[in-house]
Amino acid sequence: MDDLLTPAQAATQWGVSYATAARWAREGTIPALHVGRRYYYRQGTVDHVRRARTTGVAPYPNHCANAGVAMTMTWGAARSGTLLDREEWALTNAARTFDYLDYGKDSWSQDHHTAVKMAEASPGLAGQMLVHRKAREGVVDAVCHSFSQVIDLGCGLPTMRRAPHERGRVLWGSRARTVYVDHDLAALAAARAWWEHPAQVRGYNVRVLDLDLRFPETLVNALGEHLDLSVPVGVLSTLTLDHLQDEELAGLVEALAARLAPGSGWGVTHLSGMVGAAGVYTDQAREQGADTRLVARDSDGLRKVFKAAGWGRWRGLSPRESGGGEPPIAALTTLGTSTHPDRTDRASWTAPPERHL
Repeated sequence: MDDLLTPAQAATQWGVSYATAARWAREGTIPALHVGRRYYYRQGTVDHVRRARTTGVAPYPNHCANAGVAMTMTWGAARSGTLLDREEWALTNAARTFDYLDYGKDSWSQDHHTAVKMAEASPGLAGQMLVHRKAREGVVDAVCHSFSQVIDLGCGLPTMRRAPHERGRVLWGSRARTVYVDHDLAALAAARAWWEHPAQVRGYNVRVLDLDLRFPETLVNALGEHLDLSVPVGVLSTLTLDHLQDEELAGLVEALAARLAPGSGWGVTHLSGMVGAAGVYTDQAREQGADTRLVARDSDGLRKVFKAAGWGRWRGLSPRESGGGEPPIAALTTLGTSTHPDRTDRASWTAPPERHL
């Protein structure tokens, strides 16, 4: 990444203003690295634009769209070198791969390659991901309507048309609190730039935490610092539990059941089956030395894990595609009173919230 030039350097070499250089990048005219609210350019891009200006041919719109890097990060992280200097940039990334499968925009060529191999191994994957978008919307709506405090485990890259904290703001006003959790560098940086920044959330309670779900005790302790866990809260995990081994998943579910108040709800989406895709992704990650994997599960197996930890009233929400095929797992479950006999159930999926507009 040593050939990256700052916006001021690129604009000076082109003989244009900083605003013009940023506009070209924002409109997709030329490839650039998007860091917070700034754009950075490769030397090759600068040379191309200089030649175009010298010959009188506009450098747009017929550029190579894949010649640059498209990824959102925070300026502070890029400036400190915590992202630019890491070798993980060359590895297949879970957040970017599933962003590509979910018809997002923040993915690279190595992620495309892995996603294509996954789809070849499991032909139903593309159909599941298409249905998953609608299923995820239903799960997020149900959780945000029922709880003013929401925890999004494994938030990933911002691709949803309306994020949970935005829905909570409309439904609950200043009472809404949202905590996003992830340990992926790209996802953290993007979430902090788009969701935690004061200009974006306008003073509402939004936090983005760098936590690994494989260490649930650390997770629940951190959540207690930002949320009132004595009252029911809503938990979201959309295409997140797929990346946990069975023992890691059981530990996470049990830890949250022990700490959250009865009546808390959990909205889940999970790929159904897809053994071939899971094997391809895990093998690819193992070859690269990446600390990630994909685990294939069915709805019954996932429900048993939650039921064993005290989560009951499993309510499936999986829509079926008109063309048939196995839909993704999408469900809502509520924490019962068995884990906290001295408390009462104070939340329901069907109870509408008091609106504060």
